[in-house]
Amino acid sequence: MISRISGKLVGVRDDTAEILSNGIAYLLLIPTILNKKLLALRGKEVSLYTFHYLEGSAAGGNLIPRLVGFVDEIDREFFLLFTEVQGISTRKALRAFVTPVERIAAAIETGDTSLLISLPGIGSRVAQKIIAELKGKCTKFALKRHLEAGDEPLKEPDFKDEAMDVLMQLQYRPIEASRLIERAIRTDASMDNAEALLEVIFNQMKSTTGQKK
Repeated sequence: MISRISGKLVGVRDDTAEILSNGIAYLLLIPTILNKKLLALRGKEVSLYTFHYLEGSAAGGNLIPRLVGFVDEIDREFFLLFTEVQGISTRKALRAFVTPVERIAAAIETGDTSLLISLPGIGSRVAQKIIAELKGKCTKFALKRHLEAGDEPLKEPDFKDEAMDVLMQLQYRPIEASRLIERAIRTDASMDNAEALLEVIFNQMKSTTGQKK
């Protein structure tokens, strides 16, 4: 099984990427969202996480081996989970992935059918089926950081988990708690204990509530 390919990215089309590695050119299917990102890397050395599957009908004797590529291992894991839903083929999922994994996973965990329906090829019934089958399995994917271009990775404080425990006791979902903590850290990175972190979080919440009135 081929689980990862590293080499020179020599070609990118709408739904495929071609990598030249040790004299062999590998053609990989890619999710829609990766097209622009990989276009910017064309001609450079890249490493893609992959999975292998057979496309076609065994009855017709026409099975074609395919490779699917991802820049992130956790994206590959979520994709495989997503395609466990009956009716979601690999090709259909590749077309549907037009937005970051964490947004799709968060929509599943929060029951946001509107976001799922906005994905190409995902109708109302399929969206409801995805939520029914995958809700409760996507939290770690929803918490995956998606750093925009130019963002600096956050340095996570030692007391983050303590603050997370408090928010969970206050009935916040893991996704909500993680976002509140991340926003607070970006606002004030000088905090040195969980109490100070929670104070910033609650002040930000009060400010947001006041703006809505």
